[in-house]
Amino acid sequence: MKWDRAAWDQRGGRMNSIRFREFRLDLANQCLWRRGDSGQEARVALTPKAFDVLRYLVQHAGQLVTQDELLDALWLRACVQPEVLKHQVLKLRKALGDDRRHPRYIETLPRRGYWFTASTSSEVAETDTNRHVHREATALLRRALELTLRCDYW
Repeated sequence: MKWDRAAWDQRGGRMNSIRFREFRLDLANQCLWRRGDSGQEARVALTPKAFDVLRYLVQHAGQLVTQDELLDALWLRACVQPEVLKHQVLKLRKALGDDRRHPRYIETLPRRGYWFTASTSSEVAETDTNRHVHREATALLRRALELTLRCDYW
C-alpha cells in the first residue's frame, strides 16, 4: 500500500494531528510535539525523512509494515539499502524515548518489518472556509427569522 497524502483529507477539513500517549504528530506543520508534566508542548527534533517514517507507521498503527513497503513508499525509485531505514527507526526510537527490547511505540518484527503499537487518536481542525460558511449560514438564518417575524407582525 502506497502512502497517499489525499487519504489524510476529510470532507474539506484537514486532519491536523494524530495523538499517541504524550506525543502529537503535527501533520500540517510536519513536526512532532511532546507534552510535558506541566501540560506544555515542546517540539521534538526530527529530520524530514524520520518524520515521514513516523507518519507512515502511525498511519498504519496496529499493522505490520514491511521494510519493502516503507522503502517503496518513502524512497520512491531510489536504490536504498535496508540499513538506511534501520537508521531512521533508530533516530525515531531515540526521539520518542523508546526501547527496542521493551517497545512502547515501534516494535521490530525481525526480517519482517515494523509495527507501531501505541494507540492513536486523530484531530481535525476546523478550516477557515468551514468557519466562514458557518458564519454566513448563521447570518442568513437570522435574516430569514427577522423577515418571518416581520411578515407575521403585519
